[in-house]
Amino acid sequence: MTKEEEDETDAMLTQQSLLAWTILSIGLVLLPGPDTMLVAGHAARRGFRAGMAAIGGIQLGGLFYMALCGFGFLSVLNAVPGLFMVVKIAGAIYLLWLGFQMLRGAVRPAPAGEQKVMPAGAPFRQGFVSTVLNPKVAVFFLAALAQFVGTGPNAPLHGVLLIAIVYALGLVWCMALAALATHAGRKVGQSSAMRWFEGALGVAFIGLAGRLALARNA
Repeated sequence: MTKEEEDETDAMLTQQSLLAWTILSIGLVLLPGPDTMLVAGHAARRGFRAGMAAIGGIQLGGLFYMALCGFGFLSVLNAVPGLFMVVKIAGAIYLLWLGFQMLRGAVRPAPAGEQKVMPAGAPFRQGFVSTVLNPKVAVFFLAALAQFVGTGPNAPLHGVLLIAIVYALGLVWCMALAALATHAGRKVGQSSAMRWFEGALGVAFIGLAGRLALARNA
């Protein structure tokens, strides 16, 4: 086989790998998780800008994982059980705190004239922290990327590209979700339906916290 044929075969395999990864990424993005619930919750309760702020924090978390992968640090989280445990417990506590905050708001809503104004940067911060403090995301990338990029010298760069695909698709999906949630939030306003929605989100976050706390390293 000539060098040109090898290059052509490599390109074809790369296209096939990108297609397979994109399909996997779509499934991952559509799977409900802390990011989608956070975006939907903020958009429904506080409008599209709050939902976009949460999306910005999630995207920054994606850049964080891309940097870890690019510099070869992503495997450290999986290789050091103590570090995985610390990040896992911190993430579970944070999700638990978010869940209780939502439950409290649903059970004991403030009077209309005394509603507490959330700081503008809170959705962004919550999106970033909940993404970074979820070690299962890093473990998933570590396990899945190895099937697509191998262990060659360009593996970290290819890994960054594949992670970018996940978060690019996530950006599109979360923006659509924020728009839908904003529209739904305007319809129900501060009615009992909104409190039920907030309470359901709170329970879901508490459930995710328990699931994360019980997660084991790969």
